[in-house]
Amino acid sequence: MDTLFSMKDVIAILKKSILWIASFAVGGLAVAALTVYLLITPMFATSTQILVSQTSEDENAVSQNAEVQANLQLVNTYRVLITSPRVLKEVEKQTGGIYSVPELTEKFAVTTEQDSQVMNITVTDSNPEVAAKIANETATAFKKITPKVMKVDNINILSEADGSKGADAVSPKPWLMMLIGFIGGGLLGVCIAFMRNLLHSTFKEEEDLEDLGVPLLGSIGKLPTYNSNDCKEKGESHEK
Repeated sequence: MDTLFSMKDVIAILKKSILWIASFAVGGLAVAALTVYLLITPMFATSTQILVSQTSEDENAVSQNAEVQANLQLVNTYRVLITSPRVLKEVEKQTGGIYSVPELTEKFAVTTEQDSQVMNITVTDSNPEVAAKIANETATAFKKITPKVMKVDNINILSEADGSKGADAVSPKPWLMMLIGFIGGGLLGVCIAFMRNLLHSTFKEEEDLEDLGVPLLGSIGKLPTYNSNDCKEKGESHEK
């Protein structure tokens, strides 16, 4: 069964189009770099940790273990409460109304470790100081409001978010984006190289006819070229 391209053809096409492929790869790298540094706003993420538990006066180990299990089952409820309008309205007020409640909701990510009562409140924003302020105010608002709506008497803020300007951006990833642009540009160059070969309708070498199984009847040699100085010298030699 005949194939469209043999391995020999593939290697030959790649060698012949290496400059095309390289130029497209460099072009993709340049486009990705310009997009990352000029068009995309970097985003920063800061986190604060809180621990929610209920104090028990019963020193019985079985009772304390049951209390821990009950607290673990309530973690999902706490996560919903953190991003509830009641808490976020307080955050909106304390942060000076920088963002509305719906906008704040999109900036939150509340996560917990497996079988842990510790919750991580992560806020993402283009300004790391604003992200840290929102995260810390959320933890404070949660600690203030939760005892009013649930029977919880022990909420501790384990760590506060740090909004230092030296924080690293979580998105975009410049090197990853540029690597994708470089590889994508190179693949585009390879595709164009093969398309050019498929759409190529002229014959420049004898091998082009041999690949089609067409016999070669003859060939025209390339005529030598002369410059004007050579012609003058030959004319003068004939006169002599």
